[in-house]
Amino acid sequence: MIDPKTLLTFDKLYSDTYQDVLTYVICHCSNIEDAKDIVQNIYVEVLKKLEKNNPFIQNKSYLIGIAKNKINQYYRFSYKTKIISLFSKKDDFMLIDHIPSETDIEKDFIIHEDIEFIWNFLKKKKSIVPKIFYLYYYMGLSIKEISLQLNISESNVKNYLYRTLKELNELMKKGEKNVR
Repeated sequence: MIDPKTLLTFDKLYSDTYQDVLTYVICHCSNIEDAKDIVQNIYVEVLKKLEKNNPFIQNKSYLIGIAKNKINQYYRFSYKTKIISLFSKKDDFMLIDHIPSETDIEKDFIIHEDIEFIWNFLKKKKSIVPKIFYLYYYMGLSIKEISLQLNISESNVKNYLYRTLKELNELMKKGEKNVR
């Protein structure tokens, strides 16, 4: 059983550092789809260290050090058994009774299909492209912040972003969604 005080400390540390740790992991992992697993492993380690009253654990640079080690460990030992996508292809089953009456199932399905098409398209690009899209659209980082995190110029970030958007726009206009 975990001490309630430790849990409170963990919750605060988690909320204060999650964005920074996730950004670091996304920028430094080989495959963006592994990011959620790696972040989970990092915070399990953080909780273990909090339980042992490690005085350094609340230092952000110490957390980034844990992140670096967990990324290396994740790929070195390859202990994952399957790839879990950031954008899951199979949703949990929902009972029809639990679907709100104002839900437009057809519209939701089309949006889901578009997102799946876009994500599959991005995964076929250089590994930096999905990272840029994730950081920009999901995490809300600015182009300048992304360039600093990925250690590339702002113009390169813009080029990757806008060229890929242009390609996506052309594919969507042509209706070539079966290019998976």
